[in-house]
Amino acid sequence: MSRLSPLILLASLTLLAVAAVAQNVVLAPTTTAISSTGGTVTFTATITYTGTPSVLAFSTNLPTGWSYVSGNNEPPVKPAAGTTGELRWVYTTSVPSSAATFTFTVNYPAGLTGLQPLTTQSVTSATVDAAPVTTAGPTVVIQAPPTAFTWVGTGAGNTGNWTDASQWNPTGTAPNNTGLATHTAQLSAGTAQISTGTTITLNDLLLLGGTVSGGGVLNLLGTGSSWTSGALHALNQVRIASGATLTASTYAPHDFDQTTILNQGTFSWQQGGALRSGNGGAFINAAGAKFIDASSGTVQDYLITNGFSGSFSFSNAGTYIKSTVNSTTRIEVPFTNSGNLLIDGGTLRFTSSFTQSGGNIRLASGTTAIFDNGVSLNGGSLIGNGSITGNVVNGSSGTTVAQAPGFAAITIIETATISPGDTLGRLTITGNLSLLETSKLLIDLGGTTQGVTYDFLSVSGDTQLGGNLAINLQNGFAASVTPGTTFTVVTAANLTGAFANVPISGTRLLTKDGVSSFLVNYTANSVTLTNFVPIPEPSTWALLIAGLGALALSAWRKSRT
Repeated sequence: MSRLSPLILLASLTLLAVAAVAQNVVLAPTTTAISSTGGTVTFTATITYTGTPSVLAFSTNLPTGWSYVSGNNEPPVKPAAGTTGELRWVYTTSVPSSAATFTFTVNYPAGLTGLQPLTTQSVTSATVDAAPVTTAGPTVVIQAPPTAFTWVGTGAGNTGNWTDASQWNPTGTAPNNTGLATHTAQLSAGTAQISTGTTITLNDLLLLGGTVSGGGVLNLLGTGSSWTSGALHALNQVRIASGATLTASTYAPHDFDQTTILNQGTFSWQQGGALRSGNGGAFINAAGAKFIDASSGTVQDYLITNGFSGSFSFSNAGTYIKSTVNSTTRIEVPFTNSGNLLIDGGTLRFTSSFTQSGGNIRLASGTTAIFDNGVSLNGGSLIGNGSITGNVVNGSSGTTVAQAPGFAAITIIETATISPGDTLGRLTITGNLSLLETSKLLIDLGGTTQGVTYDFLSVSGDTQLGGNLAINLQNGFAASVTPGTTFTVVTAANLTGAFANVPISGTRLLTKDGVSSFLVNYTANSVTLTNFVPIPEPSTWALLIAGLGALALSAWRKSRT
């Protein structure tokens, strides 16, 4: 059998494989979105295969109005400039021994809308006598500029089904596309219903008024979604996809009763219009997502609140950022944290329950976190230079924490860590502090100025010590600290108990690097570090060795009885 020509190979799309090589076709564009004014897109074409085929060909079909411009590292047979429709490339000789890769650029016209698909295929022959094998690659979709639709609501009371094209302007299409979303939907009045079991995927939503309702799902992919007025009601879920942004602005309330907002991208809360839900509603800030609390303006308190009946909860596994100074955000619903809670400005007040299972609470200098019902840290850490205030609660160890009128305990359980300062600094607790047996207090020392170059924890009420104390030397401080320096690292109105690794006052504790130590001293209202030793003294080693020897002798005697 004579060798098949490339053109015959390209035309033979229905032949089956005979001794052919395995192959894969990939066409990768430099962008997934194109401009309304026209332009160019560059693609990388890759064909991977096993063995070295005798013939290799590749083709792709351009959308209407598109044309080939030029390429780089292309096969010997390639399209001519200006080619439209099907583009063909063929290796007639010297087929690459590994993956064949080249790039090419195409031109697209202005005024495109919707999805622009490109289909690909390759043809190979493993030997001269082998039948050609055609492999289709995945369809590549380029997204044209979003098409804007406005809700007109021709039904009674401007209420209608979202998927009814007659309810939208321009008519003939409803913004409920499949695949990549290219639509922007705008509502100013009336009710657009998304029925149960239906998912609407949009580039952006402009909610200027009216209501999006029903039991379905609204999925947002773009960065321009805006919520200035109007409501979300009884939806199964409003999903802000990874990379997407929904901005809630103006002072009007933002209601999402009976609806879960799942933020996987960015939710930006501006100007302080209350976020209100209820009847099983929830806000879920997922891992990797950002909730930006930048509320500011003329009102004093900015609310996340239950404006209806039933339950409403807020959970944060991503990052919650309170950024505006001279303002207070009041969260009046149960809040659970396993991510990062960053208070970079102003005050964040929790009037309902707050539980942390992991992650961090970090307070910048001059900021405040208020916990009206106390705070239980079941994991993660509490760090920073700000202030904590709370109401009276019982310790989870089963003992009643001594009450300081008007304030409460900070309860630290499991593996949670308190670390004053953002590396170095001062953390103030207005209330009581209870450190349970599995907690840790981390103190960093980088100088001799309390609350500035070494960590300081100030507690206005009673402090029950427990868990472990850790000391960490920063910025080469071990080379300059002197044995006579005293570091007061904790003060409280009344201090009881002891750290598990410092059971009695005067116990020597190694620093985290294990090459220096301090004496840890307790008084009725303070914890101090004194008598710095850069390395364990010989007498200390002798005591340790003697202690180990005594333990070994005791164990040997028990084994003999």
